[in-house]
Amino acid sequence: MTVLYALGIACVCASVATAYCRNKKLEKAQLSLKLTASMLFCVTGVHAAALRESMNARAALLLIALLLGLLGDVLLGLDYFLKKEHIAFIFLLGGGSFFFGHLLYVLLLLPLGGFHPWLLALLPFVPLLFLALQRCRILDLGKNLIPLMAYGLMLGAMLLSTLNLALQGGTLGRWMIFPGIFFVISDLSLFLSKFGNQRITPLQNALSYMIMLPYFSAQAIFAVTVGLV
Repeated sequence: MTVLYALGIACVCASVATAYCRNKKLEKAQLSLKLTASMLFCVTGVHAAALRESMNARAALLLIALLLGLLGDVLLGLDYFLKKEHIAFIFLLGGGSFFFGHLLYVLLLLPLGGFHPWLLALLPFVPLLFLALQRCRILDLGKNLIPLMAYGLMLGAMLLSTLNLALQGGTLGRWMIFPGIFFVISDLSLFLSKFGNQRITPLQNALSYMIMLPYFSAQAIFAVTVGLV
């Protein structure tokens, strides 16, 4: 277990270094460190699987969700190296990878334990937050509004499913207190950074850490729980 936790911590540390390089405009170093962090959460998941007495379909699908996260990280990390006309397409492609990864997380977590119906109120929370920020002109989502509404709905489902499992208690439940919240913080920070108005510009350095640290922390937590599902 020591190696497992060390890998997870290394992933989180690499995410902090990634944010630092992002702020310093060190694009190649940023991409290298980001991919290192992504590889580390995948390796953490594989190591957690190796510690199991036997493999099951749920653990295998959780590993696939982690790989989809790695793919999304690769695609979104190419921003600085692409022509402008290709960036929007790659952004949507990377977002699609995260969407299906989140969908796998939701489908895996919701059937575990009971269900608290009042948590359904969380489902529209993220899309409504995006709309409110758009209405207040803090975000300008433009042509991305509809896809990001769908993505926000998936984030709401992720938040619902992780907190629902957290309320069940037990070892797995304790791990699930934070990852859904972390994903919402990370993605909201990403959209503020990418689509925010001029008032957001002074916050870009802080947003780098708010994108990277919660996201990789959430993925590291999911990787550790490969051994528990």
